[in-house]
Amino acid sequence: MLPEASIFIDGEPITTKYTMREGHLLVPALFLKNTGVYVDWDEKYQSVVFKLKKTLFALPVGKRFTDDYVGGVWKRSPLPTETIELEGEPYVPIVTVAQKLGMEVRYDPHISRTFIQTNFSVKTNNIKQLNTTEKLVALTYDDGPDNVYTPQILDILKEKNVKATFFIMGKQARAYPNEVKRMVNEGHAIANHTYSHFNTRKIWTDKIRKEILLTQAELERVVGRRPDIFRPPYGAYTKADMQLFNELGMRNILWSVDTLDWSGATADDILEIIHRDTSPGGIVLLHNFQSDTPLLKGSVEALPGIIDELRAKGYKFVTVQSLLASQG
Repeated sequence: MLPEASIFIDGEPITTKYTMREGHLLVPALFLKNTGVYVDWDEKYQSVVFKLKKTLFALPVGKRFTDDYVGGVWKRSPLPTETIELEGEPYVPIVTVAQKLGMEVRYDPHISRTFIQTNFSVKTNNIKQLNTTEKLVALTYDDGPDNVYTPQILDILKEKNVKATFFIMGKQARAYPNEVKRMVNEGHAIANHTYSHFNTRKIWTDKIRKEILLTQAELERVVGRRPDIFRPPYGAYTKADMQLFNELGMRNILWSVDTLDWSGATADDILEIIHRDTSPGGIVLLHNFQSDTPLLKGSVEALPGIIDELRAKGYKFVTVQSLLASQG
């Protein structure tokens, strides 16, 4: 098993596996996404490709050089050690790569820590909760639709006259288009939750782009809508992923209340979390995924109580889009 260490990027410690070769620190290529660089894989040339603004270069696995794209021409430059493959993924010399991207790298031998200053910022478009005194709350559902829990949830929402926001997986929209149509027809909001539910921290930049755009295309095909709000699976993303979300015009919606319903929590457990954690402008995380075991039984059972309790406290249920619009 490879060792792990924290590397500080713009002052934030981020843990990664690493290895040493010829005195050089090598880390998984995808770790560099934390610096804001797009990281991709070129299958034809078996190379890791890094792109940041106008800087573009590739590191072929098993080679001791980089291919740099300069002035419309590919030019070769030496590396102090070769790019290697470990545990099924490419490892690259982080100091060399960061410096080629125009970043500052410093190693403190007294505490055995590496520090990287990226020298550029990415607009943070994350929304966990709106700053408001108005008692508004948004119920959000991830990972659906399915044909077991989603119809039950929609029935309850219809009976209670509540509108929710569904963060939809593209492959689930393809499998259950009628459920998506019902959501829209009954006044609920829909949003993008990637096509296949990959952890965006662990996949190539171009794969994330395709996952988002495939879902947009699927939602447009099914209901004629291309939402501009998005939630990354597991709420996980890097600085590069945030840059991509911005590039695609997507607002990154997280949450302020995690009901943990995905874990098989009981209705009482979920209601206790709602009671404890909900505040004005809150965004509540719930799920409507397919499961071989009844993990979401408690979530469905809790929903009428969630609605009744929060209404009794004066809350109004809105979609995420309406919540955002309330602040102009």
